[in-house]
Amino acid sequence: MTPTNLFDASDRKDERDEPCPLCGSPVKLKHTGQHSFWGCSAYPACDYTQSLHESGDFEPQSLPGEHCPECGSDLLLKKGRYGFFVGCSGFPACHFMLDPTAPKQTESESAPKCPACTKGKLVKRASKRGKVFYACNQYPKCDYALNEPPVAHTCPDCGWGVMEKREGAQGTYLRCPQKSCGYKTESV
Repeated sequence: MTPTNLFDASDRKDERDEPCPLCGSPVKLKHTGQHSFWGCSAYPACDYTQSLHESGDFEPQSLPGEHCPECGSDLLLKKGRYGFFVGCSGFPACHFMLDPTAPKQTESESAPKCPACTKGKLVKRASKRGKVFYACNQYPKCDYALNEPPVAHTCPDCGWGVMEKREGAQGTYLRCPQKSCGYKTESV
């Protein structure tokens, strides 16, 4: 009795039905290390590649009635390396991007004032990997950031404008974020 082979290599498709959009040559499945992708068979003359998970290129789409607050140009829905985002159509002259992780207006109104630039506020943000941090909303002009929630309380030792709210074995306490200071309260 012969065992049935559920995966037959002859069933595998190593060439796409549609040709390369740049030169018209066949597009084949290519492998480098542990990664696979679609690539033009005319390489190196043609360097077209596409991820296995993408079905096609995404063209930026206009958002009717939405304008850039910095230059007044139309805003576009774009696709980047890390997913979709809203950006200015005036790029590269204008670098405005609407951050989907940016807090709502009410949250930033109650946020403590940035002690570094004194113009912005410390608002909650998330990194690409989902880690929460608190940064000045004037970025990139001000790159001040904290890993713990800021509290609008001036440090009694050094006079720094905010303190960090931390959890410890004895409960919640406030700590000065300045490394040179190190002041902390007993408990809150």
